[in-house]
Amino acid sequence: MKVNDEKNLVPVKEIEVLTPHIELTRGVSPESLSVPRPDLAGLRLTPLQGGPIYVVNPEGFLLWIPNPSTYNSLFRDWNGVYRVDTANMSIGAALSDGAILAKGSLSAKVYLVSNGRKRWITSPATMDKYYFNWSRVYVVPQILIDSMVTGASWS
Repeated sequence: MKVNDEKNLVPVKEIEVLTPHIELTRGVSPESLSVPRPDLAGLRLTPLQGGPIYVVNPEGFLLWIPNPSTYNSLFRDWNGVYRVDTANMSIGAALSDGAILAKGSLSAKVYLVSNGRKRWITSPATMDKYYFNWSRVYVVPQILIDSMVTGASWS
């Protein structure tokens, strides 16, 4: 199966992700059985049958990447997207259309800016873990960064 990156078709790797066994009981909805997977933080995943691409955030939730332009604004390239069974994985709020990496003009801190809030990317190792693209970090006026709502650190 291939993923369209607006220019080229690239292969998608398949990996097996084992989720905990959960027994269904009467009166329990399937949505309540999903579990966060912080052990998968940093991976970019797509369901076995194809479809949307997600990034697993530090808390272990799948965050939908809404379109190729947003993907290209954040990540180095389309390599390393894994096809997995995402059925029992918890889904968090989607990244906003146009989410970016940004830093203030007077600071070295890099943030993921999405849904009207900034989340500090705590280290160069974290940038690498998530495959974020250093060359796509926007430098913006410090007052803009300082005035944004702050979310939990991204590590």
